[in-house]
Amino acid sequence: MVRDICLGIRLGLFQLSLGILGVLMLGLFNRLLIEEIGLPAAVVALAIGSQQLMGFTRIWFGNRSDRIAAGRLKRTPYIVISALAFSGLFGLSGWVVLQLARTITLPGQLFVGPWVGLLMLISIALGMAISAGGTAFSALVVDLTCERERPRVLAVVWGMRLLGVLLGSAFVARLFGAACEEGASADALKTGLEQLILVGPLLLFGLVVFSVLGLEHRLVERDSMAQSLNADVANNPQKNVPLLQLLGRLRTIPQFGRFVAVTCLFTFSMFLNDAVLESYGAALFGMSLCATTALNALMAIGFFVGLGVSGFLLIERIGNIRTAQLGGILASMALVLMLLSAPWQFLGGFRLAVMLFGLSLGICIHASFTLMFSFVEPGKVGLLLGIWGALYAYSRGLATISGGGLLTLFKTLNPDDVFGSFGSVFGVQIVGFLVAAVLMHRLDVDGFRKNIRQRFGGLA
Repeated sequence: MVRDICLGIRLGLFQLSLGILGVLMLGLFNRLLIEEIGLPAAVVALAIGSQQLMGFTRIWFGNRSDRIAAGRLKRTPYIVISALAFSGLFGLSGWVVLQLARTITLPGQLFVGPWVGLLMLISIALGMAISAGGTAFSALVVDLTCERERPRVLAVVWGMRLLGVLLGSAFVARLFGAACEEGASADALKTGLEQLILVGPLLLFGLVVFSVLGLEHRLVERDSMAQSLNADVANNPQKNVPLLQLLGRLRTIPQFGRFVAVTCLFTFSMFLNDAVLESYGAALFGMSLCATTALNALMAIGFFVGLGVSGFLLIERIGNIRTAQLGGILASMALVLMLLSAPWQFLGGFRLAVMLFGLSLGICIHASFTLMFSFVEPGKVGLLLGIWGALYAYSRGLATISGGGLLTLFKTLNPDDVFGSFGSVFGVQIVGFLVAAVLMHRLDVDGFRKNIRQRFGGLA
């Protein structure tokens, strides 16, 4: 167990860097562009959020890393090069934000449009870089761990991602100390940005390099020895099969379609209330801005506990599928408690429900990712994890958008019933969790792997 924790901390530095990057891009830059610089929120969301559009590239990058011959580094080059790319792109995006801060004060603001367009292009490239590194990183976790070790390692890795969010906030406070004070000048803000542009990329890149450098070498040595003992493998490299043909063969596997459906529905359910939870607290309980923001801390505490319980206790005892089902049931119970707390104005019950939902979310996310890592097969690890990662990213993005959209729809249909509008969104979420939990009974990891070997046996 100690080895698993140490390996998780080492690998988790990669996720720590992504957690810091998320705070800086989606938190700091988003806030600066909307509040201090004065750009419309929709424009900022399009410019920064466009990186999510590149999730499909995970499939291509995963397949490319799989096809690298045994005896060579498969994952590390992708991770290091992608870290160099997203670190540099982050610095470039910070420079663009700085230029916008300077341009917005000029008469006519003629150059705002081109700067925003450049920021969007940088964001798209950033999404591609993260997709390349993230997919290779996930495959490296599979390469370095066995199925017994993986849940514990993943629990620590995900915990490091959340720690990165906290450290990112502290990092911003340190660099923007003067700019955080009430009535701070624009010059203090620009000084903080200039420091961030210099320090941020070095920090991100250094964390990633230290995280993965040297870990894959022992796998390469093992593969090289096995290859030298097996002339058939040495003389018959993998066939260069087009990606679309590989995807076509995957679609013929029944378990593939089932797992895609369950994964998308489960992920959609997990994040459907992202855009409405704080509004629910304000509308139904009259909570202030600071009070609703504090709900995130309660959810984070529950999330940490859920990760630990899932990674070090539940999966080992009851398995991935039952753990995911338990997480879905607990999430449904938490949502029901949120709804029941409103008519009686039981604020303590609402806060308890938020923490319980955070705990169930930690279990659900960890179990779903561990389940994704189970639906792989040697030789196709990168490809399959690329597919699962893309599905997860798009399902989560659709859920965030749909939450706000459904709330607006229900408010339009029944404008006088605020509780009913929020309750309808939570009701859709509860149904999604329960249906996904039922469908999970049909998943068969061993059957999927057997079919993969049958369909792709002649390709490797």
